Amino acid sequence: MTLVTLTDHDTISGGLELIDRPDFFLSEEITALFPENGCVMHVLAWNITPAQHDHVQERRRDIYRLSEYLSREGIAHGLAHPLLSPSWHLDADTLEKLLLLFPTFEGLNGLTDARIEPDLTTLLERVTPEVIARLARKHGITPHGATPHRKALTAGSDDHVHRRCGTVYTAIEASSVTPAAFLERCMAGDGQLVGQQADLNAMALCVQHTTYHHLKQRQIDRQDYRDPFVEMIDVIAGRAQQPVKNGGPARDTGSFLASLLAGAQRASLPVGRELDILRTDQAPSDECDARIIAGISRLSDAVLEAALQDMLAGAQDFDLYRIFGACRDLAGGLVTAAPVFFAADHFGKQEQQVRRVWEQWTAFPLERRHDRLAVFSDSLEQVDGVSVWCKRFVSQARAAGREVLIPYCGDLPGHFDDRASLHNLPAATSFTLPLYTRIQLHVPSLIDTLAWVWRERISHIELSTPGPMGLVGLLIAKVLRLPVTASYHTEVPALIRPLGGNAFMERAARRYLAWFYAHVDRVFAFSSGSRDALVEMGVNASKLSVMPVAIDPEDFSPVHCGAGVFDDLNLDVGDRPVILSVGRISEEKNIPLIVEAVERLQIRSPRPLLVIAGDGPERAELEHMYRDQEFVRFVGLQRGDTLKKLYASARMFVFASRVDTLGLVNMEAMSSGVPVLVPSDAFIAEFVTDGLSAECYEFGPAGLAKAIARILDDPRHAQLLSTNGRRAMIQRWNEVPFSRIWKSFTQNA
Repeated sequence: MTLVTLTDHDTISGGLELIDRPDFFLSEEITALFPENGCVMHVLAWNITPAQHDHVQERRRDIYRLSEYLSREGIAHGLAHPLLSPSWHLDADTLEKLLLLFPTFEGLNGLTDARIEPDLTTLLERVTPEVIARLARKHGITPHGATPHRKALTAGSDDHVHRRCGTVYTAIEASSVTPAAFLERCMAGDGQLVGQQADLNAMALCVQHTTYHHLKQRQIDRQDYRDPFVEMIDVIAGRAQQPVKNGGPARDTGSFLASLLAGAQRASLPVGRELDILRTDQAPSDECDARIIAGISRLSDAVLEAALQDMLAGAQDFDLYRIFGACRDLAGGLVTAAPVFFAADHFGKQEQQVRRVWEQWTAFPLERRHDRLAVFSDSLEQVDGVSVWCKRFVSQARAAGREVLIPYCGDLPGHFDDRASLHNLPAATSFTLPLYTRIQLHVPSLIDTLAWVWRERISHIELSTPGPMGLVGLLIAKVLRLPVTASYHTEVPALIRPLGGNAFMERAARRYLAWFYAHVDRVFAFSSGSRDALVEMGVNASKLSVMPVAIDPEDFSPVHCGAGVFDDLNLDVGDRPVILSVGRISEEKNIPLIVEAVERLQIRSPRPLLVIAGDGPERAELEHMYRDQEFVRFVGLQRGDTLKKLYASARMFVFASRVDTLGLVNMEAMSSGVPVLVPSDAFIAEFVTDGLSAECYEFGPAGLAKAIARILDDPRHAQLLSTNGRRAMIQRWNEVPFSRIWKSFTQNA
């Protein structure tokens, strides 16, 4: 550095210790206040005297007086991090005044969220003399500076922990220069900004460094004081040791330190100097920051994994000691991740403040900030209504030029065509539920998921399921203060009893869902029945709305009809009427009910044939159960043209689930021009007209068999259902453009 200055907050005591150095000049960062609304802004004043510091401090509670004094005295000055008010009171009106009051803006700050850097550039590029004149008349403020529409830009590291000191700075082209000449050039707009704004890792390490030193000092002051955060930092730095028993750290003390050491061992974490935030013999860098945060993430994941496994095992065995120990370790895993979450919270406040200013701005037109929606789902690996909805939503978004990203853990979902939208995240742990062991749930790494959402500049989050992925998505949205919505696809409480659960589990599920959906900004149900179910659980009705869903009638259409599809699937159909069932083959879909209904009709001639398309946890068992029933044929998971042909070529489509909040397969079948049969008490029943656009039957084998027989016996009635069903789907498609659906997800809370 050729010249160095120090801008402490409202003090020059540190600078006075360096004042005798020839390459140093005295400066400070002033905490200034808008008296009318309490908005706090930081003002930089460079190359000042101690006397000027005293005058500045006398005026800092009125930013107008302060600005007037700095200009009158000819003190080089500027506005630090212009889009960041430490009091979080910045609004469009206040920012307009700042454009009038200050000739220089800090365009690059080492601890400002990098996501908002383009916003300041966009704003300043559009300030013209006409804009300044209009704002001056509006606020009654005389603009400061020779060319108030063109702001000089400076840069500063804003470092508080000596970690990135001097990595962000202002430079001019000169072989040598005095402080006064340097500042004159900077104020004239000749400064070059060097460095970069903060990423999540840099901010997290700043938080860690500050917190560690504060808590370590308490340990020094009180020998009996212990803190889990300090222990975590010492573990990854290799400063914490504990006796090892049977190849692993001893846990007989039940201490959090033992959990950390065990987690470090499970994660094969190379603890030591490379992960030490106190190390001073290596200049900080993005690579160094990433390495330390990655180590913390692995440690947090390992502790959380053990805690969750202990909690599930303790719950199954009703081992209260194990459950309590798991709760302790679970809290410890969250403490380990806390610095990153504190950093994200700070960044979230910054971005939220800018988002609010952008929405209020009227001084000149600003384009809407770019929307990027992340959809969190626990069902991507399964082929069910939720995953199909996600797949179609992504496809429609891409066709409309919108961006949707879908994080996932585990294997790449094979049925997704748009792989570019899928982003793999490491899982902290994976598990199955006792009642539904054939579905694996993943808990994504907290830190890695948070970093991914921040790095990808996600603007909105949608939660399509309330499982671990949805829960982590909700946590991330709250920390980063992003608008968050949730869709209610499945009547989860209604699944509990059929899967072998009890009333206690059902009540617990209802309470959890009520809590989950109460903490999002808006909840989308797919029918008024599912909306009513959410209200009954306790979700506030004001945040609930029915999300319109439609099927492209060009995609699923009667034009795909042709008997050749049955030959392609090795089905000997002949003149037998084909009754089609499509969907996930799982217990709640009630496939045995459909089989029994069709079996009752085998006395007819010709005998109806039941074709079941799909995959799921019950498929192998059902195929084995009905292996000798020649009227039942399983054709596995079908997609694309084959599925479209199956729909259009069947005599009718049957549906027997009572827990789906909509049932997309019904709409696909109706759009394909075949009669559709649904339970009269299913949610899909509210979207059809019984006897006109679909047949609603009394739930049970007898009711379904009677409905099937009616359609087989009355071709005119079957044709009526086919025609009206497709007409209803065409009308629905025309009434629900994707732009309307997208707006529902991306309007800010």
